[in-house]
Amino acid sequence: MELHNKEGESQLEISGEFDFNDAENMLQFKIVYWGPGESGKTTNFFRLKEKFDLLKLSNGYSIETTEGRTLWEDSLYLLFKFAIKDLKFNIIAHVVTCTGQERFLSTREYVLDGADGIVFVGDSNPEKLEQNKRSFRELVSFASPKKIPYIVQLNKRDLENAIKLSKFKIALGLPLLDTYPDGSKVVYDAEAIQGVNIVKCFKQIILQVIFNYFSE
Repeated sequence: MELHNKEGESQLEISGEFDFNDAENMLQFKIVYWGPGESGKTTNFFRLKEKFDLLKLSNGYSIETTEGRTLWEDSLYLLFKFAIKDLKFNIIAHVVTCTGQERFLSTREYVLDGADGIVFVGDSNPEKLEQNKRSFRELVSFASPKKIPYIVQLNKRDLENAIKLSKFKIALGLPLLDTYPDGSKVVYDAEAIQGVNIVKCFKQIILQVIFNYFSE
């Protein structure tokens, strides 16, 4: 199943034409946003909620501490028609975030249960590099044995002292190449507060999840 054109760009579109009567082509996936504390997972969540406002099945919810940090998870259901070339699917996407706080480490396995795809949200603050490394190692140890696809997003690229992309890749053990052979990027730059590349990352993980679904 070919998901990319010669330039590596995905041949896809997302629209609100969800068809409840077309059960045959209906797919449901759980997408988890994972990363160290305060890297921008919840901000990604709210930007998606805004961008896909007309495609929401529910208003979603966010469970936070009194300091405004994610305590359990943010959760939202989106409905949309997803087209890849001539193939069209009705997608129900359950979007959730994992808390990045170390003291709530035990809750993450419950949030990750049933995950079909994961977006790792890294922090561009150089002082957060060790936290990025620990969180990414934890993600790989969970996702790799279960063959769960994931993509890496490096958020807060607008920081004045933002870490160099090459240093971030080396720290996480990622290829120094810009893209993988299939055309997908090794690391996606993002500015979640401004909404930069948030939808692009979401589309990419959906692509990876669908490819994985049909490859099984």
